[in-house]
Amino acid sequence: MIKISYSYTQDFLNDYEQKIINEKVIPSLHELIIEHSGNDKERVEKVFSDKFVKDLVLCSADKLYEKIDTIYNHLFELSERYCLEFYFKDITLDSSISSMPIRKRVDQEKIKTIHCNIITELKLLMTNRNSKLLPGIIKKMEVTTVASQIKTQLKNLSSMKSGNYKLSEEEIALFPDWVNSFDNVFNYDSMSKIFGREITNSLNLDICPYCNNEDIETINEIGAETRPDLDHFFPKSKFPFLALTLSNLIPAGVRCNQKYKKDKSMIGYVNPFLNGVNQETLFNFKYMFDQGRNIESINIEVKKLNNELDKNLDLFKVEETHNKNNVKNWFLLFEERYQTIINAGDNCLDEILADYNLIRQRLDVELDKPPTKEQYQKFKVDALNFLTGRVYKMPN
Repeated sequence: MIKISYSYTQDFLNDYEQKIINEKVIPSLHELIIEHSGNDKERVEKVFSDKFVKDLVLCSADKLYEKIDTIYNHLFELSERYCLEFYFKDITLDSSISSMPIRKRVDQEKIKTIHCNIITELKLLMTNRNSKLLPGIIKKMEVTTVASQIKTQLKNLSSMKSGNYKLSEEEIALFPDWVNSFDNVFNYDSMSKIFGREITNSLNLDICPYCNNEDIETINEIGAETRPDLDHFFPKSKFPFLALTLSNLIPAGVRCNQKYKKDKSMIGYVNPFLNGVNQETLFNFKYMFDQGRNIESINIEVKKLNNELDKNLDLFKVEETHNKNNVKNWFLLFEERYQTIINAGDNCLDEILADYNLIRQRLDVELDKPPTKEQYQKFKVDALNFLTGRVYKMPN
């Protein structure tokens, strides 16, 4: 929701390159290729050159998907093992198959036609990519004629395509050792012990950028040290080669990271390093105090922006988290203060609204604070504009 900026010093970047890329990633990758890649050695080396690895770890956020595309389109076994939704992205099958009726003969014939078409697509995919899973999948599909069993197979494929399928141990065993060991090369836990706190200190965020609501301030006092989760925007479970990429590491609240986002691939979503909500109004305020001044009379709505940010706002439950009691209580007191000022006379209101310090003192809106430092700042600025009819801007 909130755009954030890089603020790493050159000394930090030099140190990160030396200790993480040169001393850990590149030697581990060379060892993996030499010991486990076998017949795939030339292919893996061609993609993961030392230069490519350095660029991969230090690239800007706008290059992340380009790196994913390059790696997964050249080393198909990696995408099939770690990110099935990328592997199956061109297969024409969606989640609606789960609700498709199959009782009537006409419906049974329809699902059999879909089944046949999907088999054709899978065979073409298998021809173009050296698949480990598809031979077994296709073999089972070709001998299945019962509509209910066909539907189950298509639902499983839909689950793979949507990223909700977890490979079994037997399926994982089909992949070569270098593929199954690949996530050990980009070792996040080892890196975070050295640089985790320095990363969160460098980015200097006090509020989760996904929701602009949850506190994530880093505390460095001895005995009270704590730092926020470093969320992998593109999750390391699906894109292990991005586990150490700085532009893929987002300090985030526990709720957004562990409950809402989880291991969603995030393809098609907005990285906070690239974009965020701007000055356009986001929140609508609906309330009626005829039955008394209370939070039950208030409803906060999030407007559709009709752009790529809408998916982020839905995923991170921005409307729901801004209907929490503490947010509504703030608005209740804010609206009450505003009405008190109005009742004191127009001159008083104009004087206050012309002075940022008076707005802070009388209305509890700090227009000088960016949303990275002020909890639900976008909400507060929109509320101020809503009541006053003015156009105050949220500071960057």
